[in-house]
Amino acid sequence: MSGAMLGSRSERSFLPIGASRRLGRIRAVVLYLCGFALFGGLVAGLAAAIPFPAGAMEQGPAVAVRTVVVAAKLEQTASGARLVFVASQPLTATPFALEKPDRLVLDLPEVNFQLPAHTGEAGTGLVKSFRYGLFGFGRSRVVIDLSAPARIVSAVNAPLLKDLGTTFTIELARADREAFHELAGGAHATSATASSAPVAPARSATPQKDTRPLIVIDPGHGGFDPGAMGGSGEVEKNITLEFATTLAAELERRGHVQVALTRSNDSFVSLTDRARFAHDQNAALFVSIHADTLMGSPHVHGATIYTLADHASDADAARVAEKENRVDQLAGLDSSNTDEEVVSILDDLMKRETKVLSLAFAKKLIQTLEPHVRLNKNPLRAASFVVLRAPDVPSALVELGYLSSEADRASLTSPQWREETARAIATAIEARLPAQPGAAALAN
Repeated sequence: MSGAMLGSRSERSFLPIGASRRLGRIRAVVLYLCGFALFGGLVAGLAAAIPFPAGAMEQGPAVAVRTVVVAAKLEQTASGARLVFVASQPLTATPFALEKPDRLVLDLPEVNFQLPAHTGEAGTGLVKSFRYGLFGFGRSRVVIDLSAPARIVSAVNAPLLKDLGTTFTIELARADREAFHELAGGAHATSATASSAPVAPARSATPQKDTRPLIVIDPGHGGFDPGAMGGSGEVEKNITLEFATTLAAELERRGHVQVALTRSNDSFVSLTDRARFAHDQNAALFVSIHADTLMGSPHVHGATIYTLADHASDADAARVAEKENRVDQLAGLDSSNTDEEVVSILDDLMKRETKVLSLAFAKKLIQTLEPHVRLNKNPLRAASFVVLRAPDVPSALVELGYLSSEADRASLTSPQWREETARAIATAIEARLPAQPGAAALAN
């Protein structure tokens, strides 16, 4: 489950496909963009991503059209670095800087990034890498990881070809540490509130209160944080959302609980916002859905259930938690206050009741899943996951399998497997809930 991508790309276009009369224009753009193939091998992805949808170029007066980005090029310059995006229309950006580690962040209006997989993973000079994607309703974000302090000198739009889009060029130059520190000083308020917040479940308008316990299902990753990537193009954020939606539907069909999702679309939600949502909604249970990957070890497979602990149960659990806990940082969020907030509630987090209830639920999950799902050789583990830190809500993180395993990938992308596994998890959830609602009333 990792962040994040953040190099995200849209799995489908939300805009209409251009008519054949535009084919000549599209070919012209392809010829222009072939020059980008010398950097990063982008041509491989252009065949699918290159056609600007007709609506992106011919905006009607009453239709708000999302900008489409179809190519990106990073190059080193004498003074620093240059990052160029090719877009269907001009972009506007609000930049800021963050330290620990050094990053430059640009917030944009919502953009449909149609870029080849792994775009931005390779850096040059000042830039280690860059990530991009949806960052909440109506907003997108680009995060540039720096190898040394830098500043944005300019961000300029220029026409590409007549009526064929624009280039958005970001010029970066080296900066000294003191200047970068001052630049980053005003970023906290901007970055701290940028992610989408989960939406509470709709409550009945009738006077009668719904006394059913609330279950919060958390589809891991999202937006420009894709999480783990499979060898055949599978993306963790899509797998987790599809599974969480299936699980929520199964629970709602049974009718014994209320259900809320921390995200219901391809948007980014910070780890602390996910945990805080469960706490604020007085959830009876919080279940975070993920899918791991372990490069170089395709034989490792099976589902794993994690609970919260101040010390990891083993090295693998520590690795997974460290990777997952970096998501907010990779998203360009300022996490300087997170540790202080966590420390202030550590005593509550370690309350015996919540820990015992979480562990009991995890054991029930394993028992219920075993007849239906391949389990990891060590299926019950624990580590210090930020997303599980709601102090009074029993919580578990479910790694459905490994995207690095061919067998697990086949399962994770199978609708039949998804429905069968969702039924098993729903059964485990209901088995841990008594007739009365509330987290504190969870049965032992």
